[in-house]
Amino acid sequence: MSTDISFGTDGWRAVIAEGFTFANVRFVANAIAVAARGLDVPAGVDPNRLTVGFDRRFLSPEFAAEVASILRDSGYEVILSTDPSPAQTVSFSNVRLGAIGGVMVTASHNPAKYNGLKFKGSYGGSALPETYAAIGRAIGSEDRRDGGSLRREDLLDDYVIALREKLDIEKLSKARLSILHDPIFGVASGLPERVLEGSAARVTTIRGEHDPSFGGVNPEPIPNNLGPSIARMKEGGFDLAICNDGDADRVGILDEKGEFVSPHKVIALLALYMIRRKGMTGEIVKTFSTSRLVENVARGLGVPFHETPIGFKYVADLMLTRNILIGGEESGGVGFGWFLPERDGILSGLLVAECVADAEKPLSDLVKEMEQEFGTLHYDRRDLLRPQAAIDRLIEKVRSGGMDAELGGEVASREDKDGVKLNFADGGWILFRKSGTEPIIRIYAESPSKDAVTSMLARAAAELEG
Repeated sequence: MSTDISFGTDGWRAVIAEGFTFANVRFVANAIAVAARGLDVPAGVDPNRLTVGFDRRFLSPEFAAEVASILRDSGYEVILSTDPSPAQTVSFSNVRLGAIGGVMVTASHNPAKYNGLKFKGSYGGSALPETYAAIGRAIGSEDRRDGGSLRREDLLDDYVIALREKLDIEKLSKARLSILHDPIFGVASGLPERVLEGSAARVTTIRGEHDPSFGGVNPEPIPNNLGPSIARMKEGGFDLAICNDGDADRVGILDEKGEFVSPHKVIALLALYMIRRKGMTGEIVKTFSTSRLVENVARGLGVPFHETPIGFKYVADLMLTRNILIGGEESGGVGFGWFLPERDGILSGLLVAECVADAEKPLSDLVKEMEQEFGTLHYDRRDLLRPQAAIDRLIEKVRSGGMDAELGGEVASREDKDGVKLNFADGGWILFRKSGTEPIIRIYAESPSKDAVTSMLARAAAELEG
């Protein structure tokens, strides 16, 4: 048994052929089989039913088949996806089929050399930390039982139907939108077309073919990885671009000019659209490192607002107990409590398209109008690999107030919710958060002044060097 199997906030990931091997996948699958026996069983859920899905990564179908076989031999009724599919289809299928849980073979937005396993709960979202802890404790155990079965089923059809029911297809069709879709060679390829099939909206896909190397970039929808779609948008002819990560639970949006619309602005814009135009109700939630623009919108609309530690699992936890309209994080994960307690890069992208169709205005104008009403804020982030001792010294200096004057002047408040955040009197802030697994510090900054963001990040980096 490998000693390198450990679970993060959303499962286990490792380099293929190093840590992510068939032997280790079998260890984890056996542990899942054991741990799933101890899960609470809500009404309408079959404790002996599990789903399995997989993405387009190297050997993902074969790893998924191995997981499914182990679970079957452990006495479960296993439903294995016939095709690569988004991570959220496993969550959706758990709810649809009344399964106690599901396994997704994916490394999400990580580089091509990685693969991983995620566990999804019966409620339609990522496993709770206690579930991953139980799986971790069960590594090395197995529980063989008779009565198991395995069948393949298309997990996409009903998911696509559900999205069509949640979207205003008529409005999208009437506007005759022209949408560029960039799945970065991931499992989102072809899905917007399926959802909008029969409408007058036109979807053009680039980088949609199956390429386990993801064209040499990380399949994460951030500007550095979106060169082809940015170039295509700048040629004109499209209303917006929807870009997705490897397992399609994250979204990146480009406006009609090819400019990146940050996830912060996407969350805020969708909250405005759903409440003001669609008449929907509910609460808004963002993570600690997400723009204060989201909070400004929530306060302006007069709706309840929540801020959680960093990680979508905290957003999903609230969705299980409260009426959350929309929740999101700065990395492009956006979810809707009225659908699933889960990130969904397909639904969130198409909702932005619906918002553009409803307004009959360019997306760039909608963003500009929102900022005129709720404030323009500039945001940036640095992830710095440095000696742990230097990172710890910086964190302590920030916590004790030793960097206040150098970073932004008058500090209105200091927060320790998830890292150390300094809130400045002008509405700006800077957050220092160290990785729990690597000697990396993540520094996030936001301000009404773009120059102030650049200055804060440069000064923080210089302090690390000193």
